[in-house]
Order: sequence, then C-alpha cells, then structure tokens
Amino acid sequence: MEKLLSGVLEVGSITIDSDTTLTSIRNQVADTKIREGKPNSFVYFLSPQKIYSDSFLIQLIFIDEKISKVILRAYSETEEDGMTTAKRHRRWLIGLLGEQLGIKNRIELDWGIIKPWVDMRSGQSEIHISY
Repeated sequence: MEKLLSGVLEVGSITIDSDTTLTSIRNQVADTKIREGKPNSFVYFLSPQKIYSDSFLIQLIFIDEKISKVILRAYSETEEDGMTTAKRHRRWLIGLLGEQLGIKNRIELDWGIIKPWVDMRSGQSEIHISY
C-alpha cells in the first residue's frame, strides 16, 4: 500500500517512479516495444506484467526522456467487458490505497494523479497514473 501511495510501481525486477527515464527502461527491460519521438516516446510491455496483486498490460509515456504517464489495463485470458475490468481496477486500487482513496475517480497525491478511466462507448477501462 505504501509504495503506490508514494508513486512507486514494482514491475517484476524494475521500479517505476517519478525519476524513471526512457534510457533506464531501455537498459532494464528486453520485453518491450519502444516508439521514440520528440518530445513524446512510448514504451509498450509485450506481455502482461504482475504489479502487486494483479496482472496488467502496461504502456509508459515519456516526455523528453522523463516519465509522464503510466497506463495500466488489467489483463485477462478471457475477454472482459469494460465494466468488469473497471471493477477489477477499483478493487486493486482499494486494496493498495484503502477504501477512502481507492473509490475516488481522481486521486491526487503529492507526486501526481491516479485516475481510473472508463469509456462506456468503446468498453475500455484503464488506470492512468500521471507524474
């Protein structure tokens, strides 16, 4: 619980936080696809990664080499609708942040913002973590 409250995500053997750079990810993680551009670069993990208690598809967005946003989408081997995935995201956030913070639609912390996101039209659901 403390780690996410302080802006830290542990993905396997790597730690993602507000100090993460594109170079550090490139040097640590082989199972990624990197699309580099100026000023934005994108990193896609090619396989689901376990973060604390659940598995996620992960996308990292960098601006000028520095991490800007992490986008998480709960992974399931069977297709889930957006609301089912959104409920999984909410349970994960409540488990890590406690019920008082985990139920909010916008969680503002000293280091950034956590925002569970659902698009009812497309059926997509994600967790956006902005640094």
